[in-house]
Amino acid sequence: MKKVGIVTFHFAINYGAVIQAYALVKGLRDLGVDANIIDYHPDYVVKGGSFKLPNNRKNIRANLVTIYQKLISIYSFFQNDYGLNRKFCSFRNKHLHVTGNVYKSIHDLKSSAPNYDVYVCGSDQIWNPSEQFGVDPAYFLSFGSDQVRRVAYAPSFGKDVLDEIYHHEVGELLNDFDVLSVREKSGVELAHKLSGRDVYWMPDPTILLTDYTPIVHAPGRQKPYMFSYVLRSGEGIMEIQAHIAHKLSLDILVPHNPMRRWKVIGETIYPGPEEWLGYIKYADFVVTNSFHGTVFSILFNKPFITIGLAGKKSGLNARAIGLLKRLGLEHRLLTDLSIENANKLLYENIDWGEVNHKISEWRGEALEFIDKEIIKY
Repeated sequence: MKKVGIVTFHFAINYGAVIQAYALVKGLRDLGVDANIIDYHPDYVVKGGSFKLPNNRKNIRANLVTIYQKLISIYSFFQNDYGLNRKFCSFRNKHLHVTGNVYKSIHDLKSSAPNYDVYVCGSDQIWNPSEQFGVDPAYFLSFGSDQVRRVAYAPSFGKDVLDEIYHHEVGELLNDFDVLSVREKSGVELAHKLSGRDVYWMPDPTILLTDYTPIVHAPGRQKPYMFSYVLRSGEGIMEIQAHIAHKLSLDILVPHNPMRRWKVIGETIYPGPEEWLGYIKYADFVVTNSFHGTVFSILFNKPFITIGLAGKKSGLNARAIGLLKRLGLEHRLLTDLSIENANKLLYENIDWGEVNHKISEWRGEALEFIDKEIIKY
């Protein structure tokens, strides 16, 4: 039996991150692979990491991001999160198969590399350079013996462009892989340009699974509701939410988000990952600007609108655009945030039979890729 070690984002208080990690581990184990998550947990991802010498504008900006993340971390620690941290810890302990040492840096991984037949860098935005750290070689599997096979399964650059200062470094790191795949169509073109290599377009790991019933907790609410899962920006969304809720006579439920800096309407809730899935599955309507909020709206066949990000954040829309186009749902992305445009989508029927067929085909491509490149190589 092949032993596979996965490097991904698995430790943040983020629903999409932990559930995509669960899906990749579960998907591989269902195929007879001994898959585990390597516990790579660098401080800079959640707590900002260390400060840089403020001798240029880039370092000053990086330090500001570090300060912000440290403040958010302190705030999150002291606020009443209604057991949110405990719920995420419980989910990770029960479902993620995180084993071995805790690694805090690429140096730790190189000094005591985990023993596996195959290293896989899993999905999520692990190839999106951070403001304060830049490119992290650990998420490009730049550690361990040369005899270990290295596979990229659907990692994401997060957006459709990569700052030119990272082109050479990322190109070199990509050339160390045995096989490359990415999560977005735009990422296929970018990775090919940087490496000159063939690159496959693979779906997010959440699409590998056909049944989430074992980990879905129903919310137990009697009144119909709209689930509003919004990240990064609330610009223009409040009016859309209020309109839909009024038209469909729905309550508005909003998951707690410690990073939120905008006003919300509706009832704030504090779901763990299993409950978060349940709130989407049993929702009467979903409004989101999150990639994984969009994914699970589709997987659970829920009427939804995905709100496009605007301004400097618009590059992040590549994640949703590629997914929606692949499934023939690109019209569900709302970039012109008007009530009129939202109204057009409100009562439109989605051909879920056709959508589910396209999902099944894409899932088949992914399983074939895993069989060839991870199991039978």
